[in-house]
Amino acid sequence: MGTSNEQVWSATVDHLRALIDSGELPSGSRLPAERRLCEQLDVSRGSLRQALRVLDSIGYVSIRPGSGTYVRDRAGPDQPLRSWFREHDQLVDRLFDLRVTVEPTLAERLAGQHTEAVLATLKANVAEMAAAAAEGDMLRVIATDAEFHRVIADNAGSDDVAALLRSVLSLVGEERRAALRLPGQIAKAVKEHRAILTAVRHRDGARARELTLSHLREAQSLVHRYTDDTEKSTSD
Repeated sequence: MGTSNEQVWSATVDHLRALIDSGELPSGSRLPAERRLCEQLDVSRGSLRQALRVLDSIGYVSIRPGSGTYVRDRAGPDQPLRSWFREHDQLVDRLFDLRVTVEPTLAERLAGQHTEAVLATLKANVAEMAAAAAEGDMLRVIATDAEFHRVIADNAGSDDVAALLRSVLSLVGEERRAALRLPGQIAKAVKEHRAILTAVRHRDGARARELTLSHLREAQSLVHRYTDDTEKSTSD
């Protein structure tokens, strides 16, 4: 039985994460050229690029067109996250407003024009997210969450819209980290992604739009709840 492309990029993400966490790829360093990395990791260029996009979305690397891919500075998991939200609360809301404006329409559009290949990719993504949740691998959960929305954007929007959404998804990596850390939210997110996938598969555009809108609004509400809880715990 062969290895799926989804499993390959996921394994590549794990490998690169380990190199970064160990310090073998230190903060600020530039990753080797694509060809060399592909040879070192024994993966295709497509799988490597997918893995790098995922690592960009969860804050491990920064992809700089024309320059290369660099390891980001990464501090501890708690205080920087809380500080980031206190300092960027208005930005988070604006990014959510943009996502709410664009993503439900893209989900509706995909329901009317999807291919079996796209459905298979989304189905594999949901399965990967559920598996990561069961294993308690938070970063893989966040990565697959980002990829689900990225696949919809890439297959339902124009090149410009897809590029815009990819940029936004990279910017809101911290909000996904926060929202998915709240009790019960990972299982809820998997369930909501699965429901969106079902609506797309049944070509029910109105339902796909409604579910995506609800999913994003719920995430925004959870981020506010996380921020409020943080403020209370800090003042106590």
